[in-house]
Amino acid sequence: MVRRSAVVVGVYAVIALIAVAGAVASGWYAIRDTQPVTLSVAVGGQGGNIDQLMGEVRDLVASQSKTLRLSLVHTDGSATNARLVAENKVALASVQADILTAPSVRAVASIAREHFQLLTRSSSGIRTLRDLMGKRLALPPEGTSGNQNFYALAQHHDLPLSRITISAGPVNDNFAALERGEVDAIAFVRALRDPATIEAMRRLQKQDDNIAFVPVEQASAIRLVKPYVIEAMISQGTYQGYPPVPEQDTPTLAIGINLVAGERVPTDAIEELTRILFEEQLRLAFRTPLAAGISRPPVSGPSLTVHPGAKAYYDGAKPFLLVRYRDEITFLISMITVAYSGFMMLRLQIRNRRKIRVSAYNDKLIEIAARAQEA
Repeated sequence: MVRRSAVVVGVYAVIALIAVAGAVASGWYAIRDTQPVTLSVAVGGQGGNIDQLMGEVRDLVASQSKTLRLSLVHTDGSATNARLVAENKVALASVQADILTAPSVRAVASIAREHFQLLTRSSSGIRTLRDLMGKRLALPPEGTSGNQNFYALAQHHDLPLSRITISAGPVNDNFAALERGEVDAIAFVRALRDPATIEAMRRLQKQDDNIAFVPVEQASAIRLVKPYVIEAMISQGTYQGYPPVPEQDTPTLAIGINLVAGERVPTDAIEELTRILFEEQLRLAFRTPLAAGISRPPVSGPSLTVHPGAKAYYDGAKPFLLVRYRDEITFLISMITVAYSGFMMLRLQIRNRRKIRVSAYNDKLIEIAARAQEA
Protein backbone atom coordinates (compact mmCIF):
# COMPACT_ATOMS: atom_id res chain seq x y z
CA MET A 1 0.00 0.00 0.00
CA VAL A 2 2.75 2.42 0.96
CA ARG A 3 4.78 1.51 -2.12
CA ARG A 4 1.77 2.15 -4.39
CA SER A 5 1.20 5.54 -2.77
CA ALA A 6 4.82 6.47 -3.36
CA VAL A 7 4.45 5.64 -7.06
CA VAL A 8 1.33 7.83 -7.32
CA VAL A 9 3.13 10.68 -5.55
CA GLY A 10 6.01 10.34 -8.00
CA VAL A 11 3.69 10.49 -11.00
CA TYR A 12 2.03 13.66 -9.69
CA ALA A 13 5.43 15.15 -8.97
CA VAL A 14 6.50 14.57 -12.59
CA ILE A 15 3.26 16.13 -13.85
CA ALA A 16 3.78 19.15 -11.60
CA LEU A 17 7.38 19.50 -12.80
CA ILE A 18 6.24 19.44 -16.43
CA ALA A 19 3.55 22.04 -15.67
CA VAL A 20 6.08 24.32 -13.97
CA ALA A 21 8.45 23.98 -16.92
CA GLY A 22 5.60 24.81 -19.30
CA ALA A 23 4.66 27.86 -17.23
CA VAL A 24 8.24 29.11 -17.23
CA ALA A 25 8.51 28.56 -20.98
CA SER A 26 5.23 30.39 -21.60
CA GLY A 27 6.31 33.28 -19.42
CA TRP A 28 9.63 33.52 -21.24
CA TYR A 29 7.88 33.43 -24.60
CA ALA A 30 5.50 36.20 -23.58
CA ILE A 31 8.36 38.38 -22.36
CA ARG A 32 10.38 37.70 -25.48
CA ASP A 33 7.43 38.44 -27.75
CA THR A 34 6.87 41.90 -26.24
CA GLN A 35 10.38 43.17 -26.94
CA PRO A 36 10.08 46.25 -29.23
CA VAL A 37 10.59 45.74 -32.95
CA THR A 38 12.66 48.52 -34.57
CA LEU A 39 11.73 49.55 -38.13
CA SER A 40 14.05 51.76 -40.19
CA VAL A 41 12.44 54.61 -42.17
CA ALA A 42 14.09 56.35 -45.15
CA VAL A 43 12.98 60.00 -44.97
CA GLY A 44 15.06 61.87 -47.54
CA GLY A 45 17.27 64.83 -46.68
CA GLN A 46 18.08 65.79 -43.12
CA GLY A 47 16.19 68.83 -41.84
CA GLY A 48 13.40 68.60 -44.40
CA ASN A 49 9.68 68.52 -43.71
CA ILE A 50 9.40 64.75 -43.95
CA ASP A 51 12.42 64.33 -41.68
CA GLN A 52 10.76 66.64 -39.15
CA LEU A 53 7.39 64.87 -39.41
CA MET A 54 8.78 61.35 -39.09
CA GLY A 55 11.03 62.47 -36.25
CA GLU A 56 7.93 63.47 -34.32
CA VAL A 57 6.25 60.18 -35.28
CA ARG A 58 9.31 58.29 -34.02
CA ASP A 59 9.16 60.04 -30.65
CA LEU A 60 5.40 59.52 -30.36
CA VAL A 61 5.72 55.82 -31.18
CA ALA A 62 8.39 55.44 -28.49
CA SER A 63 6.01 56.91 -25.89
CA GLN A 64 2.81 55.20 -27.04
CA SER A 65 3.90 51.68 -28.03
CA LYS A 66 5.51 48.85 -26.10
CA THR A 67 6.15 46.76 -29.20
CA LEU A 68 7.42 49.20 -31.84
CA ARG A 69 10.30 51.63 -32.38
CA LEU A 70 11.38 53.67 -35.43
CA SER A 71 14.83 54.75 -36.61
CA LEU A 72 15.33 57.37 -39.34
CA VAL A 73 17.63 56.95 -42.34
CA HIS A 74 18.57 60.08 -44.32
CA THR A 75 18.93 59.79 -48.11
CA ASP A 76 19.04 62.01 -51.20
CA GLY A 77 15.36 61.68 -52.08
CA SER A 78 12.31 59.64 -53.01
CA ALA A 79 13.93 57.64 -55.80
CA THR A 80 16.57 56.32 -53.41
CA ASN A 81 13.93 55.69 -50.75
CA ALA A 82 11.86 53.59 -53.17
CA ARG A 83 14.91 51.53 -54.12
CA LEU A 84 15.97 50.93 -50.51
CA VAL A 85 12.55 49.68 -49.43
CA ALA A 86 12.27 47.48 -52.52
CA GLU A 87 15.65 45.92 -51.70
CA ASN A 88 14.59 45.38 -48.06
CA LYS A 89 17.43 47.61 -46.84
CA VAL A 90 14.88 49.71 -44.94
CA ALA A 91 11.47 48.69 -43.65
CA LEU A 92 9.62 51.93 -44.48
CA ALA A 93 10.18 54.98 -46.67
CA SER A 94 8.61 58.26 -47.73
CA VAL A 95 8.10 58.21 -51.51
CA GLN A 96 6.54 60.72 -53.85
CA ALA A 97 3.44 59.37 -55.57
CA ASP A 98 4.92 59.83 -59.05
CA ILE A 99 7.95 57.63 -58.28
CA LEU A 100 7.73 54.16 -59.84
CA THR A 101 8.04 51.51 -57.13
CA ALA A 102 8.63 47.76 -57.18
CA PRO A 103 5.65 45.35 -56.95
CA SER A 104 6.80 44.32 -53.46
CA VAL A 105 6.25 47.85 -52.06
CA ARG A 106 3.04 48.42 -50.11
CA ALA A 107 1.27 51.62 -49.08
CA VAL A 108 0.75 52.48 -45.41
CA ALA A 109 -0.58 56.06 -45.45
CA SER A 110 -0.47 59.35 -47.30
CA ILE A 111 1.56 61.66 -45.06
CA ALA A 112 2.09 64.94 -46.92
CA ARG A 113 2.03 66.87 -50.20
CA GLU A 114 4.90 68.52 -52.02
CA HIS A 115 4.22 71.47 -54.31
CA PHE A 116 5.86 72.45 -57.58
CA GLN A 117 7.21 75.97 -57.06
CA LEU A 118 8.64 78.29 -59.70
CA LEU A 119 10.43 81.17 -57.99
CA THR A 120 11.88 84.30 -59.55
CA ARG A 121 12.67 87.96 -58.89
CA SER A 122 10.13 90.72 -59.50
CA SER A 123 12.65 92.50 -61.74
CA SER A 124 13.09 89.45 -64.00
CA GLY A 125 9.87 90.15 -65.87
CA ILE A 126 8.82 86.49 -65.57
CA ARG A 127 5.08 86.35 -64.90
CA THR A 128 4.10 83.20 -66.79
CA LEU A 129 5.81 80.02 -67.93
CA ARG A 130 6.25 81.39 -71.44
CA ASP A 131 8.17 84.34 -70.03
CA LEU A 132 11.00 81.90 -69.32
CA MET A 133 12.10 82.15 -72.94
CA GLY A 134 15.43 83.93 -73.11
CA LYS A 135 15.98 83.49 -69.36
CA ARG A 136 18.27 81.38 -67.18
CA LEU A 137 16.47 78.62 -65.23
CA ALA A 138 17.93 76.34 -62.54
CA LEU A 139 16.28 72.94 -62.01
CA PRO A 140 16.83 70.21 -59.42
CA PRO A 141 19.14 67.33 -60.42
CA GLU A 142 18.10 65.06 -63.29
CA GLY A 143 15.83 62.20 -62.29
CA THR A 144 14.22 64.09 -59.41
CA SER A 145 10.53 64.92 -59.29
CA GLY A 146 11.17 68.67 -59.65
CA ASN A 147 13.22 68.15 -62.80
CA GLN A 148 10.76 65.74 -64.40
CA ASN A 149 7.71 67.83 -63.58
CA PHE A 150 9.17 70.94 -65.20
CA TYR A 151 9.71 69.09 -68.47
CA ALA A 152 6.13 67.76 -68.27
CA LEU A 153 4.92 71.36 -67.85
CA ALA A 154 7.12 72.55 -70.70
CA GLN A 155 5.71 69.86 -72.98
CA HIS A 156 2.12 70.70 -72.04
CA HIS A 157 2.64 74.44 -72.63
CA ASP A 158 4.78 73.92 -75.79
CA LEU A 159 7.71 75.82 -74.32
CA PRO A 160 10.64 76.09 -76.75
CA LEU A 161 13.33 74.67 -74.45
CA SER A 162 16.07 75.68 -76.88
CA ARG A 163 15.33 79.29 -75.99
CA ILE A 164 15.76 78.71 -72.23
CA THR A 165 19.19 78.39 -70.63
CA ILE A 166 18.68 75.44 -68.25
CA SER A 167 21.06 74.18 -65.57
CA ALA A 168 20.53 71.44 -62.99
CA GLY A 169 21.87 71.09 -59.45
CA PRO A 170 20.90 70.76 -55.77
CA VAL A 171 17.99 73.02 -54.78
CA ASN A 172 19.94 74.82 -52.06
CA ASP A 173 22.71 75.60 -54.57
CA ASN A 174 20.07 76.95 -56.96
CA PHE A 175 18.76 79.26 -54.23
CA ALA A 176 22.30 80.58 -53.76
CA ALA A 177 22.63 81.11 -57.53
CA LEU A 178 19.36 83.09 -57.56
CA GLU A 179 20.63 85.12 -54.62
CA ARG A 180 23.85 85.94 -56.51
CA GLY A 181 21.93 86.80 -59.69
CA GLU A 182 23.46 83.95 -61.69
CA VAL A 183 20.00 82.64 -62.71
CA ASP A 184 16.66 84.34 -63.30
CA ALA A 185 14.39 81.66 -61.86
CA ILE A 186 14.50 78.32 -60.06
CA ALA A 187 12.02 75.44 -60.00
CA PHE A 188 11.72 72.82 -57.27
CA VAL A 189 9.27 70.45 -55.58
CA ARG A 190 9.06 70.72 -51.80
CA ALA A 191 6.44 70.79 -49.08
CA LEU A 192 5.15 74.26 -48.28
CA ARG A 193 7.02 75.99 -45.47
CA ASP A 194 9.91 73.59 -45.69
CA PRO A 195 12.51 74.88 -43.15
CA ALA A 196 15.33 75.02 -45.73
CA THR A 197 13.10 76.94 -48.15
CA ILE A 198 12.03 79.45 -45.50
CA GLU A 199 15.64 80.11 -44.55
CA ALA A 200 16.66 80.62 -48.20
CA MET A 201 13.76 83.02 -48.78
CA ARG A 202 14.72 85.05 -45.73
CA ARG A 203 18.13 85.60 -47.26
CA LEU A 204 16.57 86.57 -50.59
CA GLN A 205 14.18 89.01 -48.89
CA LYS A 206 17.14 90.93 -47.46
CA GLN A 207 17.95 92.10 -50.97
CA ASP A 208 16.11 94.99 -52.60
CA ASP A 209 14.43 92.85 -55.28
CA ASN A 210 11.24 91.10 -54.14
CA ILE A 211 10.45 87.41 -54.59
CA ALA A 212 7.74 86.39 -57.05
CA PHE A 213 6.01 83.05 -57.61
CA VAL A 214 5.08 82.11 -61.17
CA PRO A 215 1.60 80.51 -61.42
CA VAL A 216 1.27 77.05 -62.95
CA GLU A 217 -2.03 76.93 -64.79
CA GLN A 218 -3.99 73.99 -66.23
CA ALA A 219 -3.04 71.49 -63.52
CA SER A 220 -6.29 69.57 -64.14
CA ALA A 221 -5.33 69.12 -67.79
CA ILE A 222 -1.82 68.01 -66.85
CA ARG A 223 -3.42 65.43 -64.56
CA LEU A 224 -4.75 63.65 -67.64
CA VAL A 225 -1.15 62.85 -68.59
CA LYS A 226 0.31 62.61 -65.09
CA PRO A 227 -2.46 61.08 -62.94
CA TYR A 228 -0.47 61.55 -59.72
CA VAL A 229 -0.68 65.34 -60.04
CA ILE A 230 -3.04 67.23 -57.71
CA GLU A 231 -4.46 70.71 -58.30
CA ALA A 232 -3.12 72.93 -55.52
CA MET A 233 -2.65 76.50 -54.38
CA ILE A 234 0.20 78.36 -52.70
CA SER A 235 -1.78 80.68 -50.47
CA GLN A 236 -0.94 84.34 -50.09
CA GLY A 237 1.52 84.82 -47.23
CA THR A 238 2.53 81.16 -47.03
CA TYR A 239 6.19 82.03 -46.49
CA GLN A 240 5.89 85.52 -45.02
CA GLY A 241 3.00 87.62 -43.75
CA TYR A 242 4.31 91.12 -44.40
CA PRO A 243 5.05 91.86 -47.09
CA PRO A 244 3.18 88.71 -48.13
CA VAL A 245 5.15 85.99 -49.89
CA PRO A 246 3.65 85.11 -52.27
CA GLU A 247 1.79 88.36 -52.90
CA GLN A 248 -1.38 86.53 -53.93
CA ASP A 249 -2.81 83.02 -54.13
CA THR A 250 -0.78 81.19 -56.77
CA PRO A 251 -2.11 78.09 -58.55
CA THR A 252 0.27 75.20 -58.99
CA LEU A 253 0.33 71.43 -58.88
CA ALA A 254 1.17 69.13 -55.99
CA ILE A 255 2.34 65.55 -55.58
CA GLY A 256 1.38 63.31 -52.67
CA ILE A 257 3.98 61.76 -50.37
CA ASN A 258 3.24 58.18 -49.35
CA LEU A 259 4.62 56.23 -46.45
CA VAL A 260 5.35 52.79 -47.89
CA ALA A 261 6.64 49.51 -46.49
CA GLY A 262 8.13 46.31 -47.84
CA GLU A 263 5.76 43.36 -48.11
CA ARG A 264 7.92 41.39 -45.64
CA VAL A 265 7.51 43.90 -42.82
CA PRO A 266 5.50 42.26 -39.99
CA THR A 267 1.77 42.91 -40.19
CA ASP A 268 1.45 43.55 -36.44
CA ALA A 269 4.13 46.25 -36.56
CA ILE A 270 2.51 48.10 -39.47
CA GLU A 271 -0.93 47.87 -37.85
CA GLU A 272 0.50 49.35 -34.64
CA LEU A 273 2.19 52.19 -36.57
CA THR A 274 -0.98 52.93 -38.54
CA ARG A 275 -3.02 52.98 -35.34
CA ILE A 276 -0.71 55.54 -33.76
CA LEU A 277 -0.64 57.71 -36.91
CA PHE A 278 -4.42 58.09 -36.93
CA GLU A 279 -5.52 57.69 -33.32
CA GLU A 280 -2.81 60.07 -32.11
CA GLN A 281 -2.99 62.44 -35.09
CA LEU A 282 -4.27 65.37 -33.00
CA ARG A 283 -1.45 64.94 -30.48
CA LEU A 284 0.98 64.73 -33.40
CA ALA A 285 -0.47 67.86 -35.04
CA PHE A 286 0.32 69.87 -31.88
CA ARG A 287 3.96 68.87 -32.38
CA THR A 288 4.07 69.62 -36.13
CA PRO A 289 1.36 71.09 -38.40
CA LEU A 290 2.46 68.67 -41.14
CA ALA A 291 0.60 65.88 -39.34
CA ALA A 292 -2.71 67.45 -40.38
CA GLY A 293 -2.07 66.07 -43.88
CA ILE A 294 -1.93 62.41 -42.81
CA SER A 295 -4.69 60.42 -44.51
CA ARG A 296 -5.49 57.02 -45.90
CA PRO A 297 -3.81 56.00 -49.17
CA PRO A 298 -5.84 57.10 -52.21
CA VAL A 299 -8.26 54.52 -53.57
CA SER A 300 -9.00 56.28 -56.87
CA GLY A 301 -6.56 56.55 -59.74
CA PRO A 302 -3.17 54.83 -59.76
CA SER A 303 -2.37 53.59 -56.29
CA LEU A 304 -0.21 51.08 -54.46
CA THR A 305 -1.53 47.95 -52.85
CA VAL A 306 -2.18 48.65 -49.17
CA HIS A 307 -0.03 46.74 -46.68
CA PRO A 308 -2.03 44.04 -44.83
CA GLY A 309 -1.18 45.64 -41.47
CA ALA A 310 -2.51 49.04 -42.55
CA LYS A 311 -5.53 47.40 -44.18
CA ALA A 312 -6.32 45.57 -40.94
CA TYR A 313 -6.51 48.92 -39.15
CA TYR A 314 -8.51 50.64 -41.90
CA ASP A 315 -10.99 47.77 -42.10
CA GLY A 316 -11.30 47.57 -38.33
CA ALA A 317 -10.34 43.92 -38.44
CA LYS A 318 -9.47 42.40 -35.08
CA PRO A 319 -8.02 38.93 -34.61
CA PHE A 320 -10.09 36.31 -32.85
CA LEU A 321 -9.96 36.70 -29.06
CA LEU A 322 -8.01 33.49 -28.48
CA VAL A 323 -5.47 34.57 -31.12
CA ARG A 324 -5.04 38.10 -29.76
CA TYR A 325 -4.45 36.88 -26.19
CA ARG A 326 -2.85 33.52 -26.94
CA ASP A 327 0.22 34.17 -24.78
CA GLU A 328 -1.77 35.37 -21.79
CA ILE A 329 -4.18 32.43 -22.08
CA THR A 330 -1.30 29.95 -22.34
CA PHE A 331 0.34 31.43 -19.26
CA LEU A 332 -2.96 31.37 -17.33
CA ILE A 333 -3.61 27.73 -18.22
CA SER A 334 -0.09 26.85 -17.12
CA MET A 335 -0.60 28.56 -13.78
CA ILE A 336 -3.93 26.78 -13.27
CA THR A 337 -2.24 23.48 -14.07
CA VAL A 338 0.50 24.15 -11.53
CA ALA A 339 -2.06 25.14 -8.88
CA TYR A 340 -4.18 22.06 -9.58
CA SER A 341 -1.12 19.80 -9.47
CA GLY A 342 -0.08 21.31 -6.16
CA PHE A 343 -3.56 20.84 -4.76
CA MET A 344 -3.65 17.19 -5.87
CA MET A 345 -0.23 16.53 -4.36
CA LEU A 346 -1.32 18.05 -1.05
CA ARG A 347 -4.52 16.00 -1.11
CA LEU A 348 -2.53 12.85 -1.87
CA GLN A 349 -0.15 13.52 1.01
CA ILE A 350 -3.08 13.95 3.42
CA ARG A 351 -4.65 10.70 2.21
CA ASN A 352 -1.33 8.87 2.57
CA ARG A 353 -0.93 10.14 6.12
CA ARG A 354 -4.43 8.93 6.93
CA LYS A 355 -3.67 5.50 5.43
CA ILE A 356 -0.49 5.24 7.48
CA ARG A 357 -2.42 6.19 10.59
CA VAL A 358 -5.15 3.59 9.86
CA SER A 359 -2.51 0.95 9.19
CA ALA A 360 -0.91 1.73 12.56
CA TYR A 361 -4.28 1.44 14.29
CA ASN A 362 -4.94 -1.88 12.56
CA ASP A 363 -1.56 -3.19 13.66
CA LYS A 364 -2.35 -2.24 17.25
CA LEU A 365 -5.77 -3.86 17.05
CA ILE A 366 -4.24 -7.04 15.69
CA GLU A 367 -1.66 -6.98 18.48
CA ILE A 368 -4.41 -6.46 21.11
CA ALA A 369 -6.47 -9.26 19.61
CA ALA A 370 -3.47 -11.60 19.69
CA ARG A 371 -2.78 -10.78 23.30
CA ALA A 372 -6.46 -11.28 24.19
CA GLN A 373 -6.40 -14.66 22.52
CA GLU A 374 -3.27 -15.66 24.41
CA ALA A 375 -4.84 -14.54 27.70
